[in-house]
Amino acid sequence: MDIEDKISKAKDLLVNGRLEEAKNVFQDIVKNQPANYKAHTNIGAISLQLGKFDDAELNFKNAIKHNPMFEVAYFNLGITQKKQGKFNDAEISFKNAINLREDYTEANTNLGMLLIEQGKFNEAEECFKKIINYKPKFAEAYYNLGVTYGKLSRFDLAEVNYKRALELKPEFIDADYNLKKIYRQNKFLLSVKKYKKDVVNPEVNTGLNDNPFISNRKVEVNLIEELLKINTMDLNKTSDVRYGNGKCSDFELFENKSSILKDVEKDLIKIMSAAVKSDIFIIESFFNVLRAGSGLTSHNHINDFDTTFNFINKKYSLTYYLSIGDQKCAEPGILKLYNPDREILPSEGTIVIFPADRLHSSSYGGKKDRVMIGVNFYTLS
Repeated sequence: MDIEDKISKAKDLLVNGRLEEAKNVFQDIVKNQPANYKAHTNIGAISLQLGKFDDAELNFKNAIKHNPMFEVAYFNLGITQKKQGKFNDAEISFKNAINLREDYTEANTNLGMLLIEQGKFNEAEECFKKIINYKPKFAEAYYNLGVTYGKLSRFDLAEVNYKRALELKPEFIDADYNLKKIYRQNKFLLSVKKYKKDVVNPEVNTGLNDNPFISNRKVEVNLIEELLKINTMDLNKTSDVRYGNGKCSDFELFENKSSILKDVEKDLIKIMSAAVKSDIFIIESFFNVLRAGSGLTSHNHINDFDTTFNFINKKYSLTYYLSIGDQKCAEPGILKLYNPDREILPSEGTIVIFPADRLHSSSYGGKKDRVMIGVNFYTLS
């Protein structure tokens, strides 16, 4: 079998998902043609798919050794090094790929995202601007530029770029979410300003006496049924801390006109206001439906906006459990709070309020749906 036949066979194996067999074919090619940089690259790509990062790195480096002008190998090397946690090496590899092909969208995008992770926001900005220069209708570049401006606390420019991303891609869920978040944040800033103007002696001794604050509210018979009429998305398709087999709403649940939800909102506002001894502003409201194998990784609810405007100590989170599902399992859905550590196994109707900067997590393995409403809110005092 000549080289072309072997390459054709390997491609057929890849199409059918037979990765190890395809890898063996490319390795056989390399034995006969050690300088075949494309075969090295294919071995590296398969190893990357299989999670064998050391093997992938070695083969991409071999490809580069035999063809230092092959930008694809530098790009894939960067992807591999990023997965290995070798961020400085990955940055160099992405830049090498871009030096060989300045309009390399994938390399510029991955470099930009890596730079954001490293806190190099001004450099990330330039990456995404470069992509837009070459691909002015690439919605993801505007979205990523918006994220970068958010990190730089330039929320006005973030807003402009999210809008542009949505113009180009109307169903861009993350851009829509981030744009709506900016609108809610602007509304909150106006509310703070008005509150300070209207209230002569605002309460200064605000905050929770108990951390966490735990209460209870009776769950309406038809509340869950009403929630399930609302459009949802799969938990495992979110780009946040939620994972697994479940559903979730957007973050504007209380914008819904349902009379039942309006009653819930009104009661929760009373509970939240009493708990923190202040008038409050709801910044996010949503619901999650958790099923077996779903949950939330350790996280808090503080973002760049909170840090920029010094609102960390004014922000709180609420969880309201409508259905606890099946608690006779290994993962019954315990709410785990950290620093200090505390575990709460809720009952139906349990409400838990805690500072938004407190790390928390939960995992659920029951066979029945667990349903909860979440709220993030600020004190206005």
